[in-house]
Amino acid sequence: MPVVVVEDDKILRFIQCLLDPDVAPARAAALADYLICDVADVNGWIASVQSACGAFYPAEVRMAHDQEALRAQLPDADAVVTEALEIGSEELALALKLKVVQNFGLDTRNIDLEACARAGVQTPVFRRRINGVVGEHVIALMLAVGRKICETNGALDFASLEALGYKPAMFDTDHISGGNWARVTGLKNLQGSTLGAFGLGEVGREVASRAKAMGMQIIYHQRRQLAPEVEAEWNAEYVSFDDMLARADFVSIHVPLNDATRGMVDATAFARMKDGAILINASRAHIVDRDALIAALDSGRLGGAGFDVQYQEPLTGEESLKDYPNVVLSPHIAVGPRTEALADMEEIIANLAAAVN
Repeated sequence: MPVVVVEDDKILRFIQCLLDPDVAPARAAALADYLICDVADVNGWIASVQSACGAFYPAEVRMAHDQEALRAQLPDADAVVTEALEIGSEELALALKLKVVQNFGLDTRNIDLEACARAGVQTPVFRRRINGVVGEHVIALMLAVGRKICETNGALDFASLEALGYKPAMFDTDHISGGNWARVTGLKNLQGSTLGAFGLGEVGREVASRAKAMGMQIIYHQRRQLAPEVEAEWNAEYVSFDDMLARADFVSIHVPLNDATRGMVDATAFARMKDGAILINASRAHIVDRDALIAALDSGRLGGAGFDVQYQEPLTGEESLKDYPNVVLSPHIAVGPRTEALADMEEIIANLAAAVN
């Protein structure tokens, strides 16, 4: 039976449910529940993936939560799936049976590709569909807040618009266009604006590719600058955190929540932002200090915010952020239908099976 070592990511746990007949029943049940809103026949889909594996199914799937755990499992490994855990010459020396290292995405900075090639280990990559739909949602939030789509939804008469604080009046269409007779002020375009991407990893790059198509300039900040060829591919300029905040018309967060990033967008960060900038967060809510966010909205300096991740999920009490007309909150739906994650898993498992079989 092949042994597959998988970085312990919540999405990558799918692999254990699909390939390992000894997976914990609670995990298998959780996967079925996770898919039920979009997949009519969960068991049928699982069976189809297993059937396509040939001799690769069944497999023993071992989850590795850190680098030490990964190394401990490598002597038995026929295949590895990793996102952030590193595979270099030291790891390869432990993995004499290893045939394939599947990266969970396009960013292979954690894998020594040359060392793998010398060892005869395949290193397939793929563009994660699930990140693409998250990128779509980020752009949707930017448009919704910047174009005030939610705020003005259904406000099609003078009384409704006046209730929102606007002063609608028809233009003299004998001489000029009648566009925006509602006289909605403060609209922001994506075209010609600057996107400040806080993190240009897998999701950040998907946002950047769409932002570029919308005519935006892209600047980014993260702990480590990307290689020049990668920056050129995504049309992105590396800047300091403060410079990104000062220059961006839209700031979009794409970094994980950890001790370093928790509360990183705080009162000082908001003070450095361009007046009227819009903040988008589809990563984790607590990267943004909530009190500082509310203060920035109350001051009028922050042009608005769009969050797909919330400070409490699900909400069990009041959320004052819902009361701001320039704030759009969605219930963690950026990942879109489960079909994207399923297609990602199918491609990963097909790559592993092809290499091991």
